Amino acid sequence: MTQVVERLIESASKQGIEVKGVYGSSSSLARQISRGAPADIFISANTQWMEYLEQEVEGVEPAKNIASNQLVIVSGTHKLTLERLDDLSTWNKVLNGQRLAIGEPNTVPVGIYAEQALRKLKVWQTLSKQTAPMKNTRAVLAMVERQQVPVGIVYVTDAIQSKQVNIVSAIPTHLYEKIKYPAVLLTDKAVASQVYKTLYSKEMREYLLELGFTPLTK
Repeated sequence: MTQVVERLIESASKQGIEVKGVYGSSSSLARQISRGAPADIFISANTQWMEYLEQEVEGVEPAKNIASNQLVIVSGTHKLTLERLDDLSTWNKVLNGQRLAIGEPNTVPVGIYAEQALRKLKVWQTLSKQTAPMKNTRAVLAMVERQQVPVGIVYVTDAIQSKQVNIVSAIPTHLYEKIKYPAVLLTDKAVASQVYKTLYSKEMREYLLELGFTPLTK
């Protein structure tokens, strides 16, 4: 969502509105806001952290979904293949004693979704001991780009923006909770409301498609 926020800032600037983006994991940002950190709009990569914030902050309107995403397995080389995601011998061959980069599965959305998928594939119990948990999807991607790990699990939108990784396999979407990006307006400031509405504009929908997201707005 970094590029989406940057486009939002650019669009607001053209209207004479200054917007400052604060980036971090959904869990970290939600906790900071619940403790009083100033924020006008919150965009989350996970519905559970949005629900947490809605419970913690009084008087906010229900969040609205912007877009959806999906998980893919990426590698820093063209040579790797993963024919069967539910076959541990295939994973062992690909990992070759190295680690699988994922988001931190207890707090980071991309890691939460990755764990859900690997559990349904019945390979989590073994692979969990071989993971390299990272603080966000960009950190996972960086590990793969630098070839510090043979493969990692990231969002398809991050994978297609990188020239240094290859998509080894898409993870079927029925294996994990639908990845939705909700946004919520946290203040009653007129300018904040104006910027918030831009998230659901035709221009933003077209930009989301360019980035590989599936827009969920009408």
